[in-house]
Formats: sequence, C-alpha cells, structure tokens
Amino acid sequence: MQSILYLLKNPQWDMVLMLFLAAGGFFWGISGGKKKMAFMILAVYVLLALFPFLPVDKLTAGRAETEIFMWRAGIFLALLILLTLFLLRALHGAAYISGIWWEVLILAILTAGFLMVSLLSLAPAVLIKNNLLNLSPLTLKFFSDAATARWWTILPIFGVIFL
Repeated sequence: MQSILYLLKNPQWDMVLMLFLAAGGFFWGISGGKKKMAFMILAVYVLLALFPFLPVDKLTAGRAETEIFMWRAGIFLALLILLTLFLLRALHGAAYISGIWWEVLILAILTAGFLMVSLLSLAPAVLIKNNLLNLSPLTLKFFSDAATARWWTILPIFGVIFL
C-alpha cells in the first residue's frame, strides 16, 4: 500500500508517459472514432515490421546506449506519425464510426501499452537489463517482460477485431 501511495505522490516519468498516451489516445479516438484508433494500431504493426530494415544504425554508430535508444525512439515516433497520417488518407472517404466511450477507452489503453512495448523493444538490451533508463518496477514488469510484451502485442489486434 505504501508503494502505491508513493507512486501517486511521486510518479515516475514512464508512468506519466503511459497515462499521457492513454489519455491522448482516448481523446483522439473520441474525436475521430474507432477507425482512427484502428489505423493507429495498424501503423504501429507496419512500422514494427519495417523498422529493422531502415538504416538507423548508421546514424547511431559510435554513440552511447542511451543516445542510441533516444535516436531510435525519435525516428520511430516521427515515422509513426507520418505513417498514421498516410493511412488516414484512406479513411477520408470512409464512414465515421464513433463507438461507445468504453470501447474507445479500451482501444486507447491497448494502443498506449502496445506503443510502450514497441518503444522499449528499440532499446539496447543493456539498458533494460541494468535499468539505465530509470524505469519504474511497474513499467519493467508490464512492458519489458517478454511474457507481458507478447500480450501487449497480441491484444490490440483483438481489440480492433472485436470492438
């Protein structure tokens, strides 16, 4: 109980980021509908498949591990925004499906969790193993553990299919 109260009084940057992503996804989904959320999830899947083939290692050669992670994460997020905007052009003529608020909230949480797992997968293993990014134990347990990372990778597609 004390650790929960400590986290509420002094939240770590990674948990604030997770809440910010979930809240941002929720409001984006409410304003744009469930279809926008589905395209965002699709964009993350596509980018995860394409990112290993991009010559990012040439930009990060000779840099420290934390700097490598920041470069990879920045490039990943920039490409994610571009790919999402590109995919949303296909949505332009499609029907607007707003969805119920709790469906959008579930999709936002799944998208935020999937994005956190995707970003942490870009970090060199040394950073995660030695916790050089100063991640909270909760983040390490829910987003960098191999078993839970698989669930965060699988669940968003089921959310798109069944919601």
